[in-house]
Amino acid sequence: MSFQEKLVVVTGAASGIGRATVQLLIEQGAKVAALDLNGEQLQEAFGKDSRALCIPIDVSSSAAVCAAFQTIESKFGRLDVIVNAAGINAPNRDANQKMVDANVAALDAMKSGRPPVFDFLADTSDQDFRRVMEVNLFSQFYCIREGVPLMRRSGGGSIVNISSVAALMGVAMPLYYPASKAAVLGLTRAAAAELAPHNIRVNAIAPGSVDTPLMHEQPPEVVQFLVSMQPIKRLAKPEELAQSILFLAGEHSSFITGQTLSPNGGMYM
Repeated sequence: MSFQEKLVVVTGAASGIGRATVQLLIEQGAKVAALDLNGEQLQEAFGKDSRALCIPIDVSSSAAVCAAFQTIESKFGRLDVIVNAAGINAPNRDANQKMVDANVAALDAMKSGRPPVFDFLADTSDQDFRRVMEVNLFSQFYCIREGVPLMRRSGGGSIVNISSVAALMGVAMPLYYPASKAAVLGLTRAAAAELAPHNIRVNAIAPGSVDTPLMHEQPPEVVQFLVSMQPIKRLAKPEELAQSILFLAGEHSSFITGQTLSPNGGMYM
């Protein structure tokens, strides 16, 4: 599968799945506009690579995304692929710590033979719910809206949105995360239906447990519990997810659109 001289936009490019995807695309000959909030980490990863254009950006800002795509248009004049990999598990450190504490308490309860009890619903503020939606969902809408005109002028393209296995199954966790990731699947299907006449395909991947910095914000015992739920008893490597993304982005999936591929180690079948 070759992406020789293809122009690809990847959000969340400084770490995890996004970073692995940028690296693989560059190896395949693509030119990549790499977008991430962490400009320093982005520059460290790809600043010296002539095939990468590093754009520090908060993709939850419509105006910032618009400006980024104007930069991409002026520099490259075309666009072939968008990979919407930017995402967060929680809106801030306090909310993440509450989730960690709740998961640890649930594990302790199960070890003692008691059913776990959660209270995520009452403990989620309007601001926290909105922030996760802005990063995980709105950013994908903004990038698709701004990128599609460039793709149409280029003769078509492919869009890959990152969802989560949490969008496919019932999991006790802060509601903003599975809600945002399930909404991504609706966005994917609707965009696929609209854009097919313009030779633009839109698909999603819904990963399970992946060996990323976000995953390791959880204590080791929580990570191990998640892995124990899978027939394949390990975390996925970001590079494995990058291969799935490139399959959906490239010509080998030319008759696939509006679909969700879930590399989850068998957690959900």
